[in-house]
Amino acid sequence: MITPLRLVRRSIGLFVGLGALSCALTLLYLGASAVMTLGGSCGVGGPYVVETPCPEGIAWIVPVSVLGGLVATGLYAASLLPVGPKLVVLAWPALFMSLGWAFLDAGLDPDGVDWGFMVCAVLFILMGGIPLLFLANRDAARRVFWGVAPPEPARQGFVTRPGEVRWTTTVELPGDRDRRGRGPSAPVPAEPGPRSGQSSGQSSGQSSGQSSGQSSGPRPGLVDELERLAALHQEGRLDDAEYSAAKQRLLNG
Repeated sequence: MITPLRLVRRSIGLFVGLGALSCALTLLYLGASAVMTLGGSCGVGGPYVVETPCPEGIAWIVPVSVLGGLVATGLYAASLLPVGPKLVVLAWPALFMSLGWAFLDAGLDPDGVDWGFMVCAVLFILMGGIPLLFLANRDAARRVFWGVAPPEPARQGFVTRPGEVRWTTTVELPGDRDRRGRGPSAPVPAEPGPRSGQSSGQSSGQSSGQSSGQSSGPRPGLVDELERLAALHQEGRLDDAEYSAAKQRLLNG
């Protein structure tokens, strides 16, 4: 899992690296084209008179574009995300094919074909074009331009077609990690109920054999029933024998 801060940093590195690499390749192509229009060689400075002076800025454009392209490629490669395109493998073909096109443009002069430039054009185009043949493989092309989706757990009734790429996104809300750390709460065991196979005679026998001291506490409503019996006894509606028998029946359940 990649954190949001790291995602932002890598995204910035991808855009900066890819943009800087594009600028470096453009500068190198323009510098090479400017030199080739002069015959393929030029000079700047020195104690001697230069026969073919270089255009202004060529002395720093070519080395800066080469070094800047290497740095930009490294930044892009270091900022790659776990998913998404992997365009870093196209840096080599882009370099040699752009220079090959510059040689080809200079070789096809209106006054005639310059075979020296044409040979360089063929060599550079082959050096940049042959590695692109691996894109004929469908899986390789998908990895370069679209990337590979992270593994997704198989779901019941879900069938992935050959060559299909599915993207998954996981969103973690605040507090999810704490809830996962605590784990699910343990269920409260339910009290076992009476078995259906027991007869009413067995239940009454077990109840009569239990003493009042073993009971965990008075049953709900027992105090109210005793108070009602006491009130009836005081009013004379129950004699002593009836009151005693009713009271014993309540206490024994």
